[in-house]
Amino acid sequence: MPFLERKVNLMRGGISFEGVGYQGATFKAGDGIKALVATANRDAVVGKPVEISAADTVDLGTDGNTVFGFIDSYENDGYCTVQFRGFRTDVSTVDTAPTVGKIVALDGAGKVKDSATTAKLRNPVFISVDATAKTATVFLG
Repeated sequence: MPFLERKVNLMRGGISFEGVGYQGATFKAGDGIKALVATANRDAVVGKPVEISAADTVDLGTDGNTVFGFIDSYENDGYCTVQFRGFRTDVSTVDTAPTVGKIVALDGAGKVKDSATTAKLRNPVFISVDATAKTATVFLG
């Protein structure tokens, strides 16, 4: 998977987190992402939060699950670049405003909300598994 890192200039006279620490990688798009693109266009999924849904694949996810990253771009070949580290601004939230300092969770429909968990550490997640070789690719956070 290609690895991207973005460098940004910081804003003078204020605080701006846009793009700070950005890292992204390419993943296969899951069925939920592809369905949203089919009903609208590929720009409709940019900025949507995702979770790992299968080997090397991300999707819109299940309500209450932890966010893995955000779609940065979608290509017509069914792959998307996902920001998995760094700050992301202008993230769409549910109607009830989230609480600063809480863990971010998926709502299952492309927005984020407060998580029910109080854990403060990002848990490692499996990206892909080779059951025959008994090896895995793990994202550490």
